[in-house]
Amino acid sequence: KREIMEKNDQQPKKPRSDLQTLPTRQYLDQTVAPILLQGLQTLARERPPDPIGYLAAYLLRNKSRCEENNTQEGS
Repeated sequence: KREIMEKNDQQPKKPRSDLQTLPTRQYLDQTVAPILLQGLQTLARERPPDPIGYLAAYLLRNKSRCEENNTQEGS
């Protein structure tokens, strides 16, 4: 998982307007994968009784980080 996150960090960031033209895999790698992988790592470490609810709450709590990264790409 760490290799995937490091690979994502090495990819050049695209302006937000270019996100619409990206192939599906690149779009997901640049917008959703980083925060999702962090959530999955936390989920695996914590092992809550309701993993789906936990992951959903994690994503909602941390979505501002994802939105900030996507906004910065457009700057």
